[in-house]
Amino acid sequence: MQTEEKKLTGYPSIDKPWLKYYSDEAINAPVPECSIYEYMYEKNKEHQSDIALNYFGHKISFGKLFAMIDSAAKSFLALGVKADDIVTIVSVSTVPSIVCFYALNRIGAVSNFVNVLAEPVELKGYFEEARSKVVVTLDLFAEKVSSALTRNVRYVVSFSVDEQMPLFTKLGYHIKTWGKSAQWSTDTEILKWNDFLKRGVAQHEVEIKKDPRKMALLAHTGGTTGTPKAVMLSDFGLNAVVSQYCTASGIKRGEVFLNLMIPFVVYGILANVHLPLCLGLQNVIVPRYESGEWFNYLRKYKPNHVLAVPAYLRPILDDDRISRMDLSFFISAGVGGDGMTDELETELNEFFVNANSDAKVLKGYGMTEVCATAVSVFSYFNKIGSVGVPLMQNNLMIYDRENKTELPYGKVGEICLQCPSRMIGYMNNEEETKALFWEHEDGSEWLHTGDLGYVDEDGFLFLAGRMKRIILTTGGGVAYKVFPNTVESVLDEHDDVIQSCVIGATDGRDQVLKAVCMVGEELLNEPTSAEQKSGDTVGVTTELSSRTGQIESELRALCEKTLPAHARPRFYEFCAELPLTAAGKVDYRKLEETA
Repeated sequence: MQTEEKKLTGYPSIDKPWLKYYSDEAINAPVPECSIYEYMYEKNKEHQSDIALNYFGHKISFGKLFAMIDSAAKSFLALGVKADDIVTIVSVSTVPSIVCFYALNRIGAVSNFVNVLAEPVELKGYFEEARSKVVVTLDLFAEKVSSALTRNVRYVVSFSVDEQMPLFTKLGYHIKTWGKSAQWSTDTEILKWNDFLKRGVAQHEVEIKKDPRKMALLAHTGGTTGTPKAVMLSDFGLNAVVSQYCTASGIKRGEVFLNLMIPFVVYGILANVHLPLCLGLQNVIVPRYESGEWFNYLRKYKPNHVLAVPAYLRPILDDDRISRMDLSFFISAGVGGDGMTDELETELNEFFVNANSDAKVLKGYGMTEVCATAVSVFSYFNKIGSVGVPLMQNNLMIYDRENKTELPYGKVGEICLQCPSRMIGYMNNEEETKALFWEHEDGSEWLHTGDLGYVDEDGFLFLAGRMKRIILTTGGGVAYKVFPNTVESVLDEHDDVIQSCVIGATDGRDQVLKAVCMVGEELLNEPTSAEQKSGDTVGVTTELSSRTGQIESELRALCEKTLPAHARPRFYEFCAELPLTAAGKVDYRKLEETA
């Protein structure tokens, strides 16, 4: 850590007070100019007997992983996949999905991980956008992938979740799923995983040098405007994030990392796959996170590190079995995304102390457009309530959009970033790409985040809200960002809904959505037509026996038709008025307090 003090100008982007937390070596370390495969290989080529992956207890060494990647790379070449081709992957975290990620990069192609919860029409859009000739999928999604395939797709590579499971675990899985098999209904050639690998046997050694400034990963996000976009990320950008963590984290090779995240968000594939592998950690793969399984995760794997979303960590506090465990092996609990309150952070930190662990909640902040992470907390510096300080090669400005000036310490404005991990751009969307960036009067280029915050004189960033709200929902082991305005626009289409407000809520297990809909006061007490026919007027003012019950059914049907499952409200509430702020806008914070 640097100890030299310098005079502050009062502006974070000029003073960069956060640099005092990093060594000169970390600050001056160059970003590796190589592919993501090459970087991971170089970090581990002298340690090929170390464990890279742990899948249900089956441990795979780095040497074995390299061999599996080479085999898959040759097979992709045999299928006609070339440099810059985009291969779409429909999968949760599994050994084959990780192997494909690096194998495609090995031959200069692009991985396009997409949401496994997507409806067939959405999947078809992903396939068309990427012009994928090859689709890789977990066979659990065979039916909807079949119905979404486009003419471009020549091959589908299908694998089972039991691929690389230990023998007895695999037998148990087969017994559990007896009689169930992938239902394919397509003329496209389907290759099972082992048949796919056989295609590459006759191929020569892979000798392809990839340009690290070209696209390596196609990611999908709502972006700052809430409109879905495909984000083109380079090897250089992905490695920029990982290399900065490698020089500053202090994490030791061989430690155990618990991977609970899905790969179709950058936070999942970068921070939960590429980062731990480049650090030489044993990556424990959990295909589907289960909140009630924390005791077993901790007991079986004894992980030293985890990176997740706050909603995934909360259940630790509620399991009496965990409260009686010795967690001295647990070193860090990293979190990103929404939902980390000061209260939850404090409660988790106290829980770890009582469990004989030195672990602290380590927060971070970023966006897909900068490879998920731009700001972070490390074990040797932290402030409750803050999301951390910029990584050493990043810069941060708090910007007043109205006056087009930088704001000093302590003032709330838009968070703007400069990062070597910045995206190449939005695919086929030059207008939105240009709108994301702006030029400072000194000629430097900055990226709009759409988030509000302030920086204190120690360089710590504190979030203060969003220019556009985002809600994090969870379910089925998946966390997903939802723009409430998108859902509200669907609800407001209903003739009886004057205005709606969608907020985050919980069903006791998952983070879900709640829709608060303003309707005419007369509808709150109006009996349904069925009640009028029966003449029964008892309880007609309750939600279920009033006209609003019918409205709710119609809204649910509308959302089911229009929105993906993770963006559909779980709960509905009807009222005659929505609370307003002093500025006359709907006070969603007040609704959240009472949710």
